[in-house]
Amino acid sequence: MGGKIAVIGAGALGLCATKIFTEDGFIVTTYESREYLGGLWKDSDDSTISVHATTIFNSSKYRAAFSDFPFAKTDDDYPTATQLHEWLQRYARHFNLLPKVKFGMKVMNIERRGEKWDLAIRRNSTGQITTESFDKVCVATGSFFTPRWPILAGFDQFSGKVIHSIDYHGSKEFKDQNVFLVGMHATAQDVTNSLSENAKHVYLSHRGGLLLLPRYNEDGATFDSAGSLTVTMAMAWLNRYFPRTLFWLMDSALKKMSAKAFPNIPNEWGLDPAPSMAISTPLMADTLWTHLESRFAEPVPPIRRITGPRSIELENGRVLEDIDSIIYCTGYNFNIPEGLIPKTSTIEDLHPYPGNSFEQPPNLYRNIFPLHPDPSIRNSLAFIGQGAIVFPGFMQQELVAMTISQIWRGNSSLPSYDEMLNWRKRNVAERETTAAIYKPRQGSTFYPVFLNMGDQLPWLDETAGTDKELYHLCMKGLFTPAIWRLFETGKRKAMPREECRAMILSENKLAEAQKKSRLESKKKS
Repeated sequence: MGGKIAVIGAGALGLCATKIFTEDGFIVTTYESREYLGGLWKDSDDSTISVHATTIFNSSKYRAAFSDFPFAKTDDDYPTATQLHEWLQRYARHFNLLPKVKFGMKVMNIERRGEKWDLAIRRNSTGQITTESFDKVCVATGSFFTPRWPILAGFDQFSGKVIHSIDYHGSKEFKDQNVFLVGMHATAQDVTNSLSENAKHVYLSHRGGLLLLPRYNEDGATFDSAGSLTVTMAMAWLNRYFPRTLFWLMDSALKKMSAKAFPNIPNEWGLDPAPSMAISTPLMADTLWTHLESRFAEPVPPIRRITGPRSIELENGRVLEDIDSIIYCTGYNFNIPEGLIPKTSTIEDLHPYPGNSFEQPPNLYRNIFPLHPDPSIRNSLAFIGQGAIVFPGFMQQELVAMTISQIWRGNSSLPSYDEMLNWRKRNVAERETTAAIYKPRQGSTFYPVFLNMGDQLPWLDETAGTDKELYHLCMKGLFTPAIWRLFETGKRKAMPREECRAMILSENKLAEAQKKSRLESKKKS
């Protein structure tokens, strides 16, 4: 069953959704408010969220790509921001997605009218607003929304430049300056790399504990290459049934790896002990380590207060007297733009973050579908990018797009409304239990979009259309000779897949029937 779909956003998630919906037979129109594709993966010079020129992707190109479009052989093992954006452009051209994207078109409002969704769309160049109707809507703008600005005591006393990293566009204006970064994670690493070209010294303020990890293992393999299918399935199982065991194993293994890659970390940096992987993401710190070793960059405790035009007192009592600029590298709140909050008779019922409860998980089933009593709404509206599991690259969000598409096609189905509500209650309860055990700091990387891998991944896998029956029979069932004809090897000829699948299923059923018949005969004799 087809229909008209509106995809909002032409970043990585929106392009992926556009491609999958199109190949599944839907008529797709994608709206992008910017004049280019790629979303935040293109370095911008305005006050919109984007990568920096120095950004390097945390997943290797061998794990990061979509399932049917690899990175180029010439791309770095860990793609740069430029390489990643170029890859998205190639992806769009290869699958002929550009004709489906309307650039410079900002969605201002989404409203339910009857069985349709009406979108009010403004053309940026003229200001003209038009209305288009769609059967289904997929919001693919991601989850990062507004910059976080922690309040600093004595802020009004500071006379230097103060910006958020969203407005950092190069190091020239910080030439020969002492720059104080509030925050020490991925963005702070990117900004420090850039500042090294011109600044005099960088202070990296953090609230205690950070695990530094290398991008390469001792044997030269990329860090994420160890996550084989077997390892991933084992992690998912542990996460579902024994989460504390999983995180103990991960914390222990990663701490040893960190100590080997970055030995002799000074105690005064305050990086140890790092918080558990249950509530925090480590930092792939190869490029930052260079600046830490050279002492160009220096980790320091949080700010207690600003004491003068250029002076800052830290929580350990140390006073820095020569600070020229402050840059907030504190990340973003999770939400979506006001105009993209779908409306029916009320506003809050479809708000993913009702009451702007930034630290709570989104009010969505599986962090994808709206929790609304009307099944026509639940089955025609979806959000991509509001949920994440411990899994590298873009594949998990591609699975989300596949899942949405299969549900909208009618090949898979959502559970009842009560079951959806119960799932969210369990998700919130699990998050609260994790917080009680590991005690994350407010505003930490214990993001509200984090989900239990052992619960989410199997559901996505099955709902998106994995042939689990065939998989389990091949792995655990009768080792029928037909298995040797399931895959094309370039040598022996493979059978047509459906024919081979039918034979594998048939042989297993016959063998199971034979076993039952034999047992019944033995009982009678």
